[in-house]
Amino acid sequence: MEKNKVGVIALSLPRERTDLAEKFHTDALASLKSNGFEVCSHENLIFETDKCIKVASEMKAKGVSSILLLLGTWVYTPVVIDTVREVKIPFGIWAEDNPSSFSLTAGGIVHGSLDELGMSHRFFYGSPDSPDLMKEISTYIKATSCVAQLDGQKLCVVGGRVPGMYTTMADIIQVKKIFGVEIVHVDSLRIYLEAKKANPEKIEKLKKTILSQFGKVDLHEQVIDRSLRLYFALKKVLSEEGYKIAAVKCMDEMINNYASFCLANSLLNDEGFTVSCEGDIYGALTMQILKEASGSIALFGDVNHIDQQKKTLRIVNCGSMPSLMAESRKDVDLANQYEYLSKAGGATTVFAIKDSPVTGARLFRISGKYGMVAFEGATFKQPKEKFKDAREYWPHAFVRLECSTAVLVQNLRSNHMHLAFGRCLNVIEEFCRLKDIDLLMPHK
Repeated sequence: MEKNKVGVIALSLPRERTDLAEKFHTDALASLKSNGFEVCSHENLIFETDKCIKVASEMKAKGVSSILLLLGTWVYTPVVIDTVREVKIPFGIWAEDNPSSFSLTAGGIVHGSLDELGMSHRFFYGSPDSPDLMKEISTYIKATSCVAQLDGQKLCVVGGRVPGMYTTMADIIQVKKIFGVEIVHVDSLRIYLEAKKANPEKIEKLKKTILSQFGKVDLHEQVIDRSLRLYFALKKVLSEEGYKIAAVKCMDEMINNYASFCLANSLLNDEGFTVSCEGDIYGALTMQILKEASGSIALFGDVNHIDQQKKTLRIVNCGSMPSLMAESRKDVDLANQYEYLSKAGGATTVFAIKDSPVTGARLFRISGKYGMVAFEGATFKQPKEKFKDAREYWPHAFVRLECSTAVLVQNLRSNHMHLAFGRCLNVIEEFCRLKDIDLLMPHK
């Protein structure tokens, strides 16, 4: 599935103003391409149901994430109904604001008929040269691409559930049904055995290559060795088995008997994998959604503090935040994990997330029904001396919130929260609409 690839089919009837339908088609294609989308289109106008179904099926096979049906004039409604019923892909119905074409007239009956039949779709109205409309359509295409990119992924749960953390586990059947993601369990023992047998020369090479990129490195030699072995082992298993997403249980077995996964998770998130801590399936899914929606990297962390007067949020994590979210890797120090948390030790990253607009989100369930809280804000870098209020040797994200803190607090349904660079709340909103997920946005 190619990202942000959309199909476009123009509909009309031979008796209508096909010249206007053709112009609408041409203008729509030009506008979509100028907005950065790869467009798969049928050259001619379509009048008949069988042809429309055939072309839509071909577009789906070519990897489009959604199809826009342009109502160039008055159309025969069953052409749309039967195509949407037959081809399982998100459809947008687009009527043009041209009184000569009667496009909106067609839009009313098509939109109403689809709703009567309970068939999911999005209805758009306006000109291809309307910036507001193109923003709306662009958001829709990006959201359908996010849906498509998630569908068919495999999520690797390493080690199972952390004791006491109810809000990290999910119903694997429900996840498959809603998101199309296959959840597979890999025992921690497999990662441990891979780590133990890793070639010492390869680990030494990693040590020289990786550690030199960071700032201050204050680690015990055994901690360095074991942390890099876990990175090597986890990457090997994920790569060989085709996993892009993982939820890793660290506590209590691995963190108390070998080493923590903190540095391994941080490095793998830097490299394009999506890795959550504490076996958090909701966390891994949320991070992947944020990554697809924003086109950037996403972090995993704990909600540490909200200052309701200053409208700021502090997110702290035991070490797995992606180091690429720092100003530079040289701003990232490596320290030994706290002994109270890890009997065996481990390497933790120490840095503040750089200044950037961000989108935050977290999936949850209420009585089995999926919901999500999402908001926008901006991270602001703070000196490491500020970390002492929470954990001096852990990474921090400081966020100026652009939402109601009181509403956000009431919708914190986990100890974990996730951020991605950029503003993509509109895409998240559209994604949740496509997936029938109840979205709570504290600014509304």
